[in-house]
Amino acid sequence: MEKIIIPVIMGPTAVGKTELALQLASDYDYEIISCDSRQIYRHMDIGTAKVSCKEREGVRHWLIDVLNPDQAYSAYSFAKDALAIMRSRKKLGKKTLICGGTGLYFYTLTHGMGAVIDADSEIRAKLQLKASRQGEKVLHEELKSVDPISADRLHPNDLQRIIRALEVYYHTGKPLSLLQEKNTPPSDVEFRLFIVTRPRDVLYERINRRVREMINAGLYEEFRLLCALGYDEKSPGMQCVGYKELFDVQKGNITLKEAIEKISQNSRRYAKRQRTWFRNKTAGIQFSYNTALKSLKEEIEKIHEK
Repeated sequence: MEKIIIPVIMGPTAVGKTELALQLASDYDYEIISCDSRQIYRHMDIGTAKVSCKEREGVRHWLIDVLNPDQAYSAYSFAKDALAIMRSRKKLGKKTLICGGTGLYFYTLTHGMGAVIDADSEIRAKLQLKASRQGEKVLHEELKSVDPISADRLHPNDLQRIIRALEVYYHTGKPLSLLQEKNTPPSDVEFRLFIVTRPRDVLYERINRRVREMINAGLYEEFRLLCALGYDEKSPGMQCVGYKELFDVQKGNITLKEAIEKISQNSRRYAKRQRTWFRNKTAGIQFSYNTALKSLKEEIEKIHEK
């Protein structure tokens, strides 16, 4: 069976993945599957650094603007949707590549999805209420007691995935990590992972500059519009960095200037976690951004030669 070969461009936030993916897609006629847990949501454009409508006119994108911010989306959902897209596009003679920074999504895609576990809205609501009253760290400690492997994989502030892991445990009586051990990787797809890097100080300055640009582009106005549409702190999309910090501005607890610093700080912390994830959890080829385009083109040419 001929395998579908999928180039994958990953790296921390603000490293420059999107620009590289757009260039490669344009040069080699690829469509792009977004591997981004935030860009899946509609109406959240500025704070997620989403590709523009004009850029999407030139290159077809998948898994962007699919859900409303109050809808939950999981690594399992991504793996299922991404596999369906790449297989269906292959049948039509189209080529796809993956671009993004959500490591857990890519890990689930490449290691297999395992059993289908439906969402339990009642359990989820109770866990969300507990987090709002007692804090996110309480749920992470709770996860440690029932599923220490999953707790070790997840950052204490990754509330959405912590809740999902607890939801699976209370719904099935089995740890998510145990269920994932039975996962089977897709046999018809071969992933070629390329990780884009920059020196830490350069990356952090890019993050700080990007946050300032987002504010100037109207991030707070976008946040207020989302609130006016009925989305709040419990909405999965609004728990993203860049939006969750603005609720304290809305409540009058902090100034917008203080929120900007928090967004920058949380974005840098997120980038640090991404760098650690890619270093410890993946086995891709790493490229410095300055040489990445040339190196990536050489790798893509090798794929096309086969």
